[in-house]
Amino acid sequence: MKKTSSLPRLLCLAVALAWTHGAQASTVYWNSNFNDNLFDSAGNALDATYSFEVGTFTGGFTPTYQNVDQWQANWHVLDRAYDPDANGWNPEPIPVGQYFLGGFDFNPDSSSNSPDASPADFFTLGDTVYLWAYNSKSIVPGSEWALVTDGSPVGDLADDWVIPDPLDGNTYTWQLTDANTTIIGGANNVQGPGTYSTTPGAFSLQTAVVPEPGSAFLLLAAAAAHLTRRARRMTRPSLL
Repeated sequence: MKKTSSLPRLLCLAVALAWTHGAQASTVYWNSNFNDNLFDSAGNALDATYSFEVGTFTGGFTPTYQNVDQWQANWHVLDRAYDPDANGWNPEPIPVGQYFLGGFDFNPDSSSNSPDASPADFFTLGDTVYLWAYNSKSIVPGSEWALVTDGSPVGDLADDWVIPDPLDGNTYTWQLTDANTTIIGGANNVQGPGTYSTTPGAFSLQTAVVPEPGSAFLLLAAAAAHLTRRARRMTRPSLL
């Protein structure tokens, strides 16, 4: 039997975090909108197999479309949302519609108090935070990912996606609405790198087919070779 409304979950989460919020801890809420447009590469609504994580990558590692096989080894989870909605992910379109949400506190040692974070992970002030949506972290046929971040804070509706001071006592909000940089997949009606079979008319997040290791490099190399040949033809002197 479907619930009449899932909106109170956000309020319950806020109350729970406020109740446990330490006097000096910083708190983060992260979410999509209610009744959001969240699709896979074929334009299907994301289902219960998908999870959503916010986190950072190991210092010095920059995620790209060409090094997807190295992401998991360098990924550090701050918090996770997954089905059912008690865990932060509601894939059902009725009654409220799709949404994901989460919240956590930073501990004084800069670790996250989320049960989905490793106590051994300590986060660095100012590091970029990413949202990783996936149905599997394995690079196998059928796997789809989206990795997005708030790369340009100008015009943001909420806070920048960066690690705050864990002891400043402030509350931060990271909203999918502000995502404007995609490493794979699409965000807010803009498709980034990846393979798609459909372009939705409007979407907040779209996953893409995960490239096999090496295939993305080969595609870029082929494109570069084509552009080089074209440039040579355009610059070749004419024989009169």
